[in-house]
Amino acid sequence: MLDDGHEDQPEPRGSTNVDPWTQRFYDRGTQGFERVILFSDGVYAIALTLIAATLVAPIFTAASTSQDAGEAIANGLSNVGAYAFTFLWIAFYWKANHRFSLTLRRMDNLYIWVILVYLAFVALLPFPASILGESADPRALAFFIAYMACISFLEVVLMLVALRNDLLVRALSKTEQRNWVLSALSPVVGALVAVPACFIPGVGFAAGLTVLIVVSVGVGFAVKRIYRVPDWSITRH
Repeated sequence: MLDDGHEDQPEPRGSTNVDPWTQRFYDRGTQGFERVILFSDGVYAIALTLIAATLVAPIFTAASTSQDAGEAIANGLSNVGAYAFTFLWIAFYWKANHRFSLTLRRMDNLYIWVILVYLAFVALLPFPASILGESADPRALAFFIAYMACISFLEVVLMLVALRNDLLVRALSKTEQRNWVLSALSPVVGALVAVPACFIPGVGFAAGLTVLIVVSVGVGFAVKRIYRVPDWSITRH
């Protein structure tokens, strides 16, 4: 039989026959999925850039206009510390979001709406970071911790949406689900205890930071001990 040039060809990877106007799910490898990942990374990158511009750039401006450059730089060291502290927090959240996105086989419309709310908080991080950089006031630290707790809580909401709507590469056992969700809640628990500690007279700033780290790490460690996940169960089936 002569080849008429219309023989069946395999569909490109990630192609779909779903009507884009009514589409609910976006599989990994498709444009709909990858654009969300790229947008998320872009928001994180812009947030870090704005924080650097807000906290670090004024130091160099003051140093170039002040008669005593050493004094200007010395006064700006608190801003550098706030930048480093904020950068570590954002790096932690980006790493967690990166790892979580690797567990997804698809997204749906509800997940995309929740991640947009989540990214709205990430994009506004320069605001609490700048307040913390301008003042070592314990109230500024309390506000920053509370703000980061909101981002942690939204991460938990993303996990719950992924579990409920079957968006993961494989089903998780009850033990894995509890390990996963409760571990993500550990910064929220830490913040709930740390914020009041920030208002302890005289030692509020140090107390708030110490309580946040100790409680968050402690809760995370306890959850992993109670809901221990065997090594084999974290591999893809």
